[in-house]
Amino acid sequence: MISVIIAAFNAAVTIDRCISSIDIAKKNHEIELIVIDDGSNDDTARLLHKWESDRAWVTVKYQKNGGLADARNTGLDTAIGDYIVFIDADDTIDDWYFDFIIAQTVNRDIEMLAFGHKRIMLNGDVLERRNITAEYSQQEIQALQLRVTENRNIYWYACTKVYNRKLIGDIRFDCDIKLGEDGIFNIECLNRASHLSVVLDCPYNYYENVTSMTSLQYKPGLIESIEADYNARVRIHDWSIGATERQILLSDFARSYIEHMLPYLLNNLAHIQMRKRHAELMKIRQSFVYQSCLPHYHQLHPARGIRILISCFSRRWYVMTLAFLQLSWSKAKVKRHV
Repeated sequence: MISVIIAAFNAAVTIDRCISSIDIAKKNHEIELIVIDDGSNDDTARLLHKWESDRAWVTVKYQKNGGLADARNTGLDTAIGDYIVFIDADDTIDDWYFDFIIAQTVNRDIEMLAFGHKRIMLNGDVLERRNITAEYSQQEIQALQLRVTENRNIYWYACTKVYNRKLIGDIRFDCDIKLGEDGIFNIECLNRASHLSVVLDCPYNYYENVTSMTSLQYKPGLIESIEADYNARVRIHDWSIGATERQILLSDFARSYIEHMLPYLLNNLAHIQMRKRHAELMKIRQSFVYQSCLPHYHQLHPARGIRILISCFSRRWYVMTLAFLQLSWSKAKVKRHV
């Protein structure tokens, strides 16, 4: 059996589209679908109740809002399938999705499979994000674990993976992390894996939406979430490694939290009062995450603007950092209205 887990929060607009695609792809395969309504206050519960009433293989769990990680953990505690997959409530799968999973994972007795996805853009364009096909042994996985950021197609998403339930075991998503929880989960799973298979196929459809492209409101506690993510990565990585490997890992940490996490933190400042931005920027710079990572950051970002922004931030040139951010926000606003 394959267990499909969906965490749904206020998903009334997209949940029927999502489950309909699963219904079509199911065919004669032995599938259980577990949908967790994470405290929705729209029409999600009614729509899910109808699916549960009409399909014996659909189970719905209702709980108070606890976030994506908490909802997925409820799904993991409920699942009885031999293999686990995650699908987001606003995405879909192709009609060959389960055929593909059985051929690539079940029939080959694979512990963990990483596949590609298609991005459905707001204007209807479809972009395929294919992987490079590869098979990794346990020793090769250990080398991968030093370069998480470089291999983000493997680490960044849970929805483009198939997991053997025995591999997951007691691993759960960290509820203290609101940004990057998939990466922590995948690192922990690969700590246990003896074989990882990566394929180029793209049976998963990720739908862009306005809120996924640009944050439209301030996210409180974002720096605390990133600090929790950092602490989790420190905890789960194997540090009993040589000096060269340790430096590779520290460099990967730096690239992850400076090139990928920092832009989220800085763009978050656009949604607070201007007089509060300087203090918030100082708080970010003084965080132990950036105190730890900046000495190990030696990359040159390909985008000149981001290189300048990182340089100003690292030197504590707060006024220049905020001025540069304001300029980028203004350009983005003009572009959205063109």
